[in-house]
Amino acid sequence: MTNIAVVIGSTRDGRFGDRPAKWIHGHLQKSGTLTARMLDLRDYPLPFFDQKLTPSNPNRPPFSNEAVRRWTAEIAAADGFIFVAAEHNFGPPAVLKNTLDWVYPEWNRKPAAFVSYGVSSGARSVHNDPSDVGRHCGG
Repeated sequence: MTNIAVVIGSTRDGRFGDRPAKWIHGHLQKSGTLTARMLDLRDYPLPFFDQKLTPSNPNRPPFSNEAVRRWTAEIAAADGFIFVAAEHNFGPPAVLKNTLDWVYPEWNRKPAAFVSYGVSSGARSVHNDPSDVGRHCGG
């Protein structure tokens, strides 16, 4: 059965992301054609990425941090992802970007969808257009 992970992409107190994530998760569970599980970034307190070798390097050593090992295993086990992403300062939350940076081959060839919220419906938290950086950062 297809395994979809719903990722709550904010760890802030009072966050809104729990609500849409729970709603999405509930609808996925009702489908009968897949399994769904919630991945709350609060449960994976990853340090900011600081490794000498990038996760894409085939010679990377095994991760020593327990939270990183658990996160990597969860990503490897999923067949697809739905990210619930807040917009923080014209972009995604740093904690979400950091969790994406820790993993590489485990994401490969897996579909992902994004549900965003915040200013402008959170559009800037999920869109990737480098030409926008100067317009929003005073450059």
